[in-house]
Amino acid sequence: MHTRTLAVKAGKVLGTLLAERVLGNRPITLVGYSLGSLVIFEALQYLASLPPSQTLGLVQEVYLFGSPVPTDRLQWAAIRRVVAGRVVNGYGANDYVLAVLSRVTDMNWRVAGLEPVEVQGVENVACDEVDGHLKWRGLIGQCLAKCSAPGIDNAEVQKQLDRRATKIEEDIGMDEAEAKAAVKAGPGPDTVTT
Repeated sequence: MHTRTLAVKAGKVLGTLLAERVLGNRPITLVGYSLGSLVIFEALQYLASLPPSQTLGLVQEVYLFGSPVPTDRLQWAAIRRVVAGRVVNGYGANDYVLAVLSRVTDMNWRVAGLEPVEVQGVENVACDEVDGHLKWRGLIGQCLAKCSAPGIDNAEVQKQLDRRATKIEEDIGMDEAEAKAAVKAGPGPDTVTT
């Protein structure tokens, strides 16, 4: 089964669980990136289809990053109604994987994970440090800190960034200084350019 279809179904299940208050009566904060943000978006769409009396006080804040969802004003206005506090759309304009996959699967050129959502009450945060869809995982803490999300531990964010830097060094076999020197030196004599 297509992963997008599974995420949509999971979103409806999450929406149902939230509406039935299976997770308790306290308002919750939802955070997701990539398909996780699609799950949350679909859950909020489901909640928006219910009478307001059933959804009052369920969701406090929502942070969606790299979302493979359209920027449709009506859909975003509907989820805005369900959320008591902030609705944040974190987007990365250089996320080419999201651009291609969203446009191929949905035939939609306006994708929330790539651009701002023009709906009153939706905060848009440009996450320019994300230069590829697979980078969201390693930078989500930094993006949440950029949004001034409550409860973010800056020391943990720094650990996440350090782990990411270490992983990059391991992957390319050189540290940052060596990488900068290689870029400065340019292509070697054995490099073929066209």
